[in-house]
Amino acid sequence: MRKINILIILAVFTICALASAHEPGYVYEAMRTKSPPKIDGKLDDIVWKLAPSVRLENINTGGKVKEEYVSLAWAVYDDTYIYVAFKNGEPNPKKITTVSPGHDKDVWKDDENELFIEPNHAGSKPYFHIMINAANVTQDAENGGVEGAWEPKSLESATSIEDTYWVLELKIAFSDLNVNELPVGKTWGWNFNRHIVSGVDIWTGWSETGPSFHTPSRFGDLIFSEKALSVSSKDKLATLWGEIKINRR
Repeated sequence: MRKINILIILAVFTICALASAHEPGYVYEAMRTKSPPKIDGKLDDIVWKLAPSVRLENINTGGKVKEEYVSLAWAVYDDTYIYVAFKNGEPNPKKITTVSPGHDKDVWKDDENELFIEPNHAGSKPYFHIMINAANVTQDAENGGVEGAWEPKSLESATSIEDTYWVLELKIAFSDLNVNELPVGKTWGWNFNRHIVSGVDIWTGWSETGPSFHTPSRFGDLIFSEKALSVSSKDKLATLWGEIKINRR
């Protein structure tokens, strides 16, 4: 009987450990879309107006970034791709730094956004890491995979710089993340991050990872929702979670 009780305790402990594999309190619901955004760095697609956003305001060494440097981020998906957008608050766009000489070359030193994607949801390696700076130079890696071997063929991105913010849009195919089945209803480890160089040199994120972004046990959770966003030919918005319709006038 004692052995049975010990096994039960160990099983409960294991379940609890798995349930808390990521930083609690950071959950994002990615909606499905039948009208994918155009990757042009403009954020004028209707899906970004409907999809929920999150704030990147947590400084990796503690505290919150000033409001003018807060970023917003979104994610949606369809049968083939995940689509992501960032709107990065930037009061000094002329100070934006983009000195990377090219793909996979020190993009992390620039004003840039980062994505951490962990399909296994284990709070550990392997996970995928994408960095894109304000000049749309990319860097990518599979942490826990073969060094320098991951080159996502489907990755497409675009950026633009405005008076008080800069924008990044990107898409990447599930197949490039070694996912062959649509993950509807599944949860992945995930984080939206940013490096702000322009006069402050601060690292911020959505989920609080502490000093290093590379802490998969502290990524947030991204849920691939069964709920969907769609845009009709008459530019009406419909949702599966309610009968909300918005008509442009």
